[in-house]
Amino acid sequence: MANDMFETLKLLCETPGPVGREDEVQKKFISHIEPYCGRTTQDKIGNVVATLVGSKQHYALVAHADEVGFLVSSIDSNGFMKTKWNTQGYMPDLRLLPGQRVVIMTEEGRVPACFCVKTAHIAGAKGKKKIPEYDEIFLDVGEASEADVSQRGVRIGDPAIYDSRLERMGRNWVGKAIDDRVGLTIMIETARMLSRLDVSERPSVTFVSTVMEELGAKGAAAIADELDVDGVIVLDIGLADDYPGTSGEANVSLGEGPVVVIKDNQIHYSHQLNKLVYQAAQNRGIPVQRAVYHNYATDGQKIASRGQRVSAIGIPCRYSHSSFETIRPEDLDWTIQLVEEFLLTRG
Repeated sequence: MANDMFETLKLLCETPGPVGREDEVQKKFISHIEPYCGRTTQDKIGNVVATLVGSKQHYALVAHADEVGFLVSSIDSNGFMKTKWNTQGYMPDLRLLPGQRVVIMTEEGRVPACFCVKTAHIAGAKGKKKIPEYDEIFLDVGEASEADVSQRGVRIGDPAIYDSRLERMGRNWVGKAIDDRVGLTIMIETARMLSRLDVSERPSVTFVSTVMEELGAKGAAAIADELDVDGVIVLDIGLADDYPGTSGEANVSLGEGPVVVIKDNQIHYSHQLNKLVYQAAQNRGIPVQRAVYHNYATDGQKIASRGQRVSAIGIPCRYSHSSFETIRPEDLDWTIQLVEEFLLTRG
């Protein structure tokens, strides 16, 4: 199963899908989940919904298709570009950008580029010690003029995403967009397992792949009124802080099991639903971690605000919103088992 999940996650992570441009990811999600659920629907904003019909209770699993990235905001006369970020309200981590390779998604194709700053030889001793300001960082696509860049098909507003592959690195899996293609992978695997059961042996499960979560959960807000279910499980990453330089505020580690989020900076998740998740973990002997997060949010708030009970289960992940997000496969496997046990004991 690990190899199959790696290949599915790799395909999804390496498919470009920045905020507002999730179509390629959604197409791949549909192609993977339709064999188990039958017909899918897609609304005007881009959310994908698929339901596996069962008996008794009805639950929803939700994960988001979009990834963090950037938008070309200006092109100077020498062909260098500035960008704006595509997330809501906060600036990208300036420690990560210089040297990062990206791909610009144009209407004509993909253009490789790199985030650059002035060389250390020019920045000098003081400059080398300073984190650059955002407006000091620029994209270089290897052209000499604005006209040259235009000939490559690059326009203002074109998205740029990290150019990295999903790779095995020791015990870990490392790459971009694990947030939240890992949630889509869990839904696909859950649908596959449940589809093997008779209708009378499983609950009905609606799988929702949302758009624009990184821009304030706009997709979840659009779909929330249509969800009339017994409970919603949001599948996302859980912030791990098990590496040097962290304070242990979250106390979440890779390899210690899925994370049940109690509260983030937008919502307190359903205590009643969380208790059922803990019981499912105990039934199957699955280790779980509990977390209270700040500077973290999911699609859950938009859905809960429409009167639904919502829990959030996260896969422990290091280095979020980078080109080297890092998870451990046993946590992914445990999360799938936990979701399956929850659904079957509730159904």
